[in-house]
Amino acid sequence: MSFPKRHHSKRRDAFKSADKTPRTHDPVRLSDAASESSYLKSLVDSHAKVTVVLKDGERLRGRIRYYDRYCFSIGLSARGPRIFLRKASVSYISED
Repeated sequence: MSFPKRHHSKRRDAFKSADKTPRTHDPVRLSDAASESSYLKSLVDSHAKVTVVLKDGERLRGRIRYYDRYCFSIGLSARGPRIFLRKASVSYISED
């Protein structure tokens, strides 16, 4: 007894062709990443007060306490809580 061939084979072929495209992220220039990292490191080391302006216009004042590739934290007071922000949501950082 043979079963009729169904259209599932076409669907499977569509998934195979979709998987062949490589998934990549936007390229990051090493010079930009290095300068951003060194700037944030200098802010952490110097304990400088900064103003962080978010893309929606909100302003936060405090000190940069921690940073990594995608986010950083700002302490609004010396012993108070830290707020973690994604770098993608930040418009700019200025020193006070």
